[in-house]
Amino acid sequence: MANTERTFIAIKMEGMQHDLVGDIIKHFEQKGFRLVAMKFMKAYEEHTKQHYIDLKDCLRLVKYMNSGLVVAMEHHSWQ
Repeated sequence: MANTERTFIAIKMEGMQHDLVGDIIKHFEQKGFRLVAMKFMKAYEEHTKQHYIDLKDCLRLVKYMNSGLVVAMEHHSWQ
């Protein structure tokens, strides 16, 4: 039986503004990922801070990420 790997992917506002969501999903599916969940959401500030904690410009990025909706997705791949 193959191992399943779960991957979180977030499409930020530019991807939505430039109508790239479908192309981005297609790209990951062509690489062997299978979309299992997707939702439009506003990122929670505390979660975003934790996610980007290692980046030098974390606070500016957190403010940007919380300024609009993102597309949050879970993909699975099999190894």
